[in-house]
Amino acid sequence: MRYCDLQPAIDAFQRGENVTATLRRLLDSPVNTPQIIEIAYDLQAGSYVDAVRQDEAGWQRKTAEIAGILRPLVAGAASAIEVGTGEMTTLVGVANACYDDATASYACDLSWSRLSVGARFAQERLSPAKRPRLTPFVADLFGLPLRDNAVDVVWTYHALEPNGGREREAARELLRVARRHVVLFEPSFDNNTAEGRARMERLGYVRGLADAVTAEGGIIEGRLMLDYVANPLNPTEALIVRVPGDAAQVDEPWQCPSAGLPMTRLSDCFFSDRSKLAYPIIGGIPILRADAAVMTSAMSF
Repeated sequence: MRYCDLQPAIDAFQRGENVTATLRRLLDSPVNTPQIIEIAYDLQAGSYVDAVRQDEAGWQRKTAEIAGILRPLVAGAASAIEVGTGEMTTLVGVANACYDDATASYACDLSWSRLSVGARFAQERLSPAKRPRLTPFVADLFGLPLRDNAVDVVWTYHALEPNGGREREAARELLRVARRHVVLFEPSFDNNTAEGRARMERLGYVRGLADAVTAEGGIIEGRLMLDYVANPLNPTEALIVRVPGDAAQVDEPWQCPSAGLPMTRLSDCFFSDRSKLAYPIIGGIPILRADAAVMTSAMSF
């Protein structure tokens, strides 16, 4: 992993410019690497909560429409996760509207700072009955710390967006951890304008998600464009995908993201007794990424 002076990226963000483009130049990368995406979104921590406060009506419209699509899938489901949740602004509105049956809900993101901001927002705005059921954690969407078929419903909202070229890899991982459905609310290239398509290409956004999902074994049950549009150059399509087969519900969802072995939450870390790797918990938020692993063979529990 490479590091650099982030001030030019901070300056770009404050000018309203695209941060990932600046970081690609600083780090001499032709694509948006996980590090670039992490830094770009980490620098934005707090901006999405601020946006909600400035446009409550728009937030309500967006989350109500998403909840309307997810409601029949989440109904009766024991668990759900938003992958790439950011500051949990979309999740909080959706969970309030349709997570009534879920006894466990999860939210993960690459950025600890955004999750920290989101946890405070959830404490403020999430229904009190649903707060204890929510577990946020830091993770890479291409290496989730979850067992196969661990969560009933897996969904994203513009989380795959900057990962152009890795569509099949993303689809494969989301389908792996889902038991029933995967729902992708992501930018639509096919239903975009010529200007919007050029923008998606320039920024390295995902394309061809339906083909990627099908190639990885997912069964597409529906496709529809969202009425809510925050940016006319970035319209959202909902891709509803059924996971093939009928996997049994798992009792323990966690697995070591480095070794794919069972993992348990302890008081101050997550620990895999078989891989002997531990993952820290910072500010109450677990850091469940392979690059955060610490060898702890002397640990016992």
